[in-house]
Amino acid sequence: MPNWSAIEASFLRQPYPQQLGELAASLARLKSWSQKKARREIVPVLLEENLLYVRLIQEQNYIAQLSQIQQLLVEWQRDWLSLCDHATEIVGAWSECVLDMSGLVVAAESMTA
Repeated sequence: MPNWSAIEASFLRQPYPQQLGELAASLARLKSWSQKKARREIVPVLLEENLLYVRLIQEQNYIAQLSQIQQLLVEWQRDWLSLCDHATEIVGAWSECVLDMSGLVVAAESMTA
């Protein structure tokens, strides 16, 4: 079982944009793993991780879109076996949305220009 206290402490040490980037990456991992047969072991952990990240971000800065993500994750956590292709598409879209909110992609592109 993950050490949630250590994960939380590490997450909170990151700057806000990187926290959003971490959430986006975790959502992308959730999408990927929910499409695999081995998902029974990892998907519940990823759901918990995403809920933790959303909660921590919301405590610092309320973002309405994250409330929508949180509601979906809670529903899926209740019955995570119901994750299907449609659900993974939603997770993928939210991952991209959160990454856009982080500004990390724009910052990385301006550094290479």
